[in-house]
Amino acid sequence: MPLKLFAIAVAGAACCALAALPARAEEGGETCPAGDAFCEPASGVEPAEPEESGPDFHFGGAIRANVYHKSWEAGRKRRNLPENIRLDTVMLDASFESGRWDGSMQYRFYYYSDDGILTHFPHHAWIGYRPDARQKIQAGIQKVPFGLLPFASNNFFFSLAFYAGLEDDYDLGFRYTREMGPWTFDAAWFPSDEGSWAGDSEDSARYSYDIVSDGARQNGERHQFNLRAARSFVIGHGITGEAGASLQYGLIPNDTTGRDGERNAQALHARFDRGPWNFKTEVIRYEFDLENPPGQDGRYVTMGAFDYPYRVASRGWIYVAGLAYAWNTEEETGGLLKTVTFYNDYSYLDKAEESYAGSQQNVLGAGMDFDGPLYVTLDWALGRNNAYIGPEFTRAFASGGNGGDWSSRVNLNVALYF
Repeated sequence: MPLKLFAIAVAGAACCALAALPARAEEGGETCPAGDAFCEPASGVEPAEPEESGPDFHFGGAIRANVYHKSWEAGRKRRNLPENIRLDTVMLDASFESGRWDGSMQYRFYYYSDDGILTHFPHHAWIGYRPDARQKIQAGIQKVPFGLLPFASNNFFFSLAFYAGLEDDYDLGFRYTREMGPWTFDAAWFPSDEGSWAGDSEDSARYSYDIVSDGARQNGERHQFNLRAARSFVIGHGITGEAGASLQYGLIPNDTTGRDGERNAQALHARFDRGPWNFKTEVIRYEFDLENPPGQDGRYVTMGAFDYPYRVASRGWIYVAGLAYAWNTEEETGGLLKTVTFYNDYSYLDKAEESYAGSQQNVLGAGMDFDGPLYVTLDWALGRNNAYIGPEFTRAFASGGNGGDWSSRVNLNVALYF
């Protein structure tokens, strides 16, 4: 408990102190690009109004594959390289802009050759309207405004917040964003999660992690409300960043009992940038109160995505920290390789249930952005009681697994965008 109180006190003090710092101003006193609802103009300069123009459509997609080595498979029959190559995903994208209106959708396909399972579902599908350059309204399947945006991590595996549905989460609903100088405010209502689409599981054929039904445990997510406030700042000596707070509340209907449980989460976050360096950190508290039938264990919830459900502790704290350095390599490589971003991301899930072992994840890696359609990520991931970095999948994020030993995975992700 003292560690939790200390972390919250430090994060809260940092957010309050940073909120009092001067706002970041754009160099040269330029106005925002026309139609950009998320640009922050220089102090005293009004943003340009969105221009009315004809529709502009874009279609694209990506193919991604993984090459990997898992430490927990070392005792099994030795695999040759082709057996360690797997298709990650195939994506199809479409977007448009037309004056004050815009929209975007992405559909993904995953094939798990080891199990012979094909699953596919939308990543997002939304339409947006800008009343003016400082406001935007979006409706559809879209990112939940919570914590560090757009991501709390730099690597292929995200942070542990992702596996509890609190990073890069997408749901079906409405979002309003308002820019006020250095401040950004978000308010959102999600009547439903994004739903389960095509796959073999009962309720887990989706991109982002939600509370799902699985067998006798018939829970779900409804009527989620989100509030987020963030302020950009400048400290001096070339250091800029953002600090903010997020609140989330929603219902957990149980189809067996006919009663609604409740869920809530709170987050404090901060991001610092100086030249090629970036540091970001976040503290999250979450709680799922279930209305299960008698005899069902309420210490964990069943969450699912990518067509596989697993267990997550019902209450806990998540701590996230990541350091990154972006190296511009265009001159050294003759433009072949544009940037290499080195990073180390650490996250810890501290479960409230004393008999549950904490989960940890540390990822050291690099993202390589080549000229053209190629993007490559190389990660060395260490996990403890981690469903995706260790032999125990179902119980890792709840009671734990593998005796608390560390496991590792080296992963090379190759992506071609078109």
